[in-house]
Amino acid sequence: MRLALLLLAWMLATPARAQDPPADAGANATSAQAQATELAPVRVIGRRPPDPFGFRNPIETDTTVFDRAWDEPPSVEEIGMRGGIVQIGINKGLELAAKGIRKLPGWQNQVIGARARPPPLDEAQLERAMRLQEQGAQPSTSGEAPR
Repeated sequence: MRLALLLLAWMLATPARAQDPPADAGANATSAQAQATELAPVRVIGRRPPDPFGFRNPIETDTTVFDRAWDEPPSVEEIGMRGGIVQIGINKGLELAAKGIRKLPGWQNQVIGARARPPPLDEAQLERAMRLQEQGAQPSTSGEAPR
C-alpha cells in the first residue's frame, strides 16, 4: 500500500515531458505574435431576432387588478442591464423606504397637479395686437410705442 502511495506521489511530482514546450518555442512565440492581427470590436445595432423556441401565448388578455401587485422577477439579461443584483436590491430597498415615507402623517406629495395658466395677454393688449395685425404689422407708423 505504501509503495502504491509513493508511486502515485512520485508520478504527480514529476513534470510531464510531453507537455514541456520545445526548445525553440521562444522564437516561434515571437513570430506568432507578429502574425497576430488586432480585430476591431463588433457592435451590434438593431433589434434582437425573435426566439423561435420562445413561448408565445396565443390568447391576448387585458391587464387585471392582480397585474399591479405582481412583480415579475428579472431575467439574467435584465439583471446585467440594470447594474447587477446588488444594484437591483438597493433600488428595491429605496423604493420600499420611499413608500414608507409617503405613509407618514403630514407628508405632502411632491408632484403638483397641472393648472391652466392665464392667457398671456390681457384684453387691452389683445385689442392692440389685433389692431396692429389688421394694419399690416407696422407698429412704428401707428404712434404706439412697443412695450
